[in-house]
Amino acid sequence: MTSRIELIEAIKKHQQYVLRQPGGTRMQLRNGNLSRIKMSKISLEDAIMPGSNFIQAVIKEVSFNFCDLFGANFVEADLEGSSFVRADLRGANMARAKLRNANLTGVDMRSGVMIVMDSGRERRVKRATDLANADMEGSMMSGANMAESNMSGSSLANADLSDANMFAVNLAGADLSGCNLTGAKLKNANLKGAKLQGAVLAGVDLSGANLRNVDMTNVDLSQANIVNSIGSKGGEPLPDDIRDLVNAHSDWLSTGGQSGAPLNATGRDLSGMDFSGFDLSAACFDECNLRGALFVDTILAMTSLRGVDLTRAKLSSAVMNGVRMNDANCTKAVFQGVRFGSIEQRDGSGQKTGITWYADLSGADFSNADIRNAVFENPKMAEVKMTRANISGVAFGDTDLANVDFDGANIGAILNGNIPKDALAFLGRTK
Repeated sequence: MTSRIELIEAIKKHQQYVLRQPGGTRMQLRNGNLSRIKMSKISLEDAIMPGSNFIQAVIKEVSFNFCDLFGANFVEADLEGSSFVRADLRGANMARAKLRNANLTGVDMRSGVMIVMDSGRERRVKRATDLANADMEGSMMSGANMAESNMSGSSLANADLSDANMFAVNLAGADLSGCNLTGAKLKNANLKGAKLQGAVLAGVDLSGANLRNVDMTNVDLSQANIVNSIGSKGGEPLPDDIRDLVNAHSDWLSTGGQSGAPLNATGRDLSGMDFSGFDLSAACFDECNLRGALFVDTILAMTSLRGVDLTRAKLSSAVMNGVRMNDANCTKAVFQGVRFGSIEQRDGSGQKTGITWYADLSGADFSNADIRNAVFENPKMAEVKMTRANISGVAFGDTDLANVDFDGANIGAILNGNIPKDALAFLGRTK
C-alpha cells in the first residue's frame, strides 16, 4: 500500500469493518506513511498500524480506540479531540503534538522495545514514549500506563490523570495546574520545575520523586506519599516576589535559557527564608543578607554568593560545585555533607572545553561553623578562616590549605588533607 489513493480506500473499507458492513476489511498497515494527512470524525478503531508515520497530520475527533500504534510517529500532529482508549502507543513519538481534550483513558504509553538492524545484525533498543512539549490540556488519561515516558515541558493543565501509572515519568517543566492526580503513581518521577497550582493530589504516590523548584503554594500534600522525595520539605512559603524570581529561574533552567530569567537577588534581605530543595544553579545572591536562611539539599552549582551574610544559615547536603563565596560571612552556619566540587566547562554545543571551574571560597569566614563530612575538591581557599570550626570527617584531599586559619578547629578529626604545619604544631604533631 504505497499511494494515497490506496490508503484512502483502505480507510473506507475499515469504516465498513467498524460498522460491520459487507466488504469491510480491518486496516493492517505497518510503517505506513500518513504524514500531513487530514481527516476528522472517522473511526480507525481496532486498526493495526505499528510504526506508521503521522508527522504534522491534522486528525481531529478521530477514534484510535484499541489501535496498535506501537512505535508510531505523531510529531507535531494535531490530534485535538481524538480518542485513544486502551490503544497501544508504546514507544510512540508524540513530541509537540496537540492532544487537547483527547481521550487517552487506559492507553499504554510504556517504553517500547524496537528491533533495529545494526551492521546486518538485529539489535533490541528500548525507546521511551515521547510526549515532550505536547499540548494535552484537558485530556482524559485516567488509568493510563505512562511509565518512564518523556512528558517534559508538556501542558497538562486540567487533565485527568487519576490512577495513572507514571512511574519514573519525566515531567520536568510540565504544567499540571488544576490536574486531577488522584491515586496516580508518580514514584521516582521527575517534576523539577513543574507547575502544580490547584492540582488534586489525594492518594498520589510521589515517593522518591524530584520536586525541586516546584511551587508548592496552596498545594495540599497531606494525603500524598512524599517519602524520600527531593525538594518537598515543608516550610514557610517564600514571599510572592521572591517566589516569582525562583519560578522564572526554574523556567530558565528547564528551557536552557529560552524562557524565564536567571535569579538575581543582589543586595536583598532574604534572612530566614527557606530555599531548601531548589535548584538555584547559576543564581546570584551577591551581598545578600541570608542570616538564618535554609538551603538544605539545595543545588547551588555555579551560584554567586560573594559577600553574603550566611550567619547561622543551614546548607546541609547542598551541592556547591563551582560556587563563588568570596568574602562570605559563614560564621556558625551549618555545611554538613556539603560538596564544594568542580564543574567541567562546556561550549555552546555541550562539548567539554577542557577547562575546570573550581569553587572559590577566598576570604570566607567559617568561624564556629559546622562543616562535618563536607568534601572539598581543590577550591580556592586563600585567607579562609576556619577558627573553632567543626571539621570532623571533612575530606580536603589535595586542596591547598596553606593560607587557611584553623586556630581552635578539631583538625585531628579530619578524614584527609594536607594541614599546614603551623596548625599541626598547635596540636603538638609533626608532619
